[in-house]
Amino acid sequence: MKKQTKIFFGFVACLLLIFTFTDLQISEMLYNPKSTFGWFFESFGEVIIALIGCFSTVGMIRTSGKKWSVGTILLGTLFLFDTFMASFLITHYLKLPTFAMGLLGICCVIIFPLIGFNIQPADFEVVRRIAKAGVVISLAPILIVTLVKMLWGRQRFRSMLDPAAEFTPWYVINGFTMNDDFMSFPSGHSANSATIIWITWLPLWLERLKGRETLLSLISGIWIICVMLSRVIMGAHFASDVLMGAAIVLFLNMYLKKKWYPSIEFGTH
Repeated sequence: MKKQTKIFFGFVACLLLIFTFTDLQISEMLYNPKSTFGWFFESFGEVIIALIGCFSTVGMIRTSGKKWSVGTILLGTLFLFDTFMASFLITHYLKLPTFAMGLLGICCVIIFPLIGFNIQPADFEVVRRIAKAGVVISLAPILIVTLVKMLWGRQRFRSMLDPAAEFTPWYVINGFTMNDDFMSFPSGHSANSATIIWITWLPLWLERLKGRETLLSLISGIWIICVMLSRVIMGAHFASDVLMGAAIVLFLNMYLKKKWYPSIEFGTH
């Protein structure tokens, strides 16, 4: 395990320990459902996962060299799912009219295939790796986080009538549920927003981004922290929820880079 990985793992562990004892107090202090900051990052924070999925599925299809196969059909289906997800999330949170969802979907169907068409054959190998990472990073968090949410059954702060009596620590498994009010741990918004770390792969392909890996990591970190904070402010999650939601994706990203590009970590060469 590289030094940076050890430091990051230790940092997450320390924060989780702190939040184990301060979760409720932090939520009571920050809760403000009318926060503009909270509303903004609730509305746009997780859209990034769908956009990454759109590009990555198109990139995989473009670099596969196969027009029709089971793989390309599945990727095409996943592209349509990501297109729906991106347009739905924006329409839902901004409370836009239904036709806006269709317009956004059409934009995705036009823009991303055009980007894919312009990928040059000389870049196929590196783009395929980047796109493959994007597919995994944009799909795995949805599956993992949703499953854990249903198994954990942790109640959201904003749905509590008596927080002092209803609160349970993150490590308590309350039992299977399908009730959204009891799907606090871990945070899906935080996990989905953390997929922005995928942009640290782009310098492997785009020359103009080479040497800017640290900047991309900084941008990713700021975005993730803002979304994490917003979820606590809105009462949707506790601090430990948002920490673990983001950590799942960040650890996954580190694993993929170690597996496919052992010489890079956290967006650096």
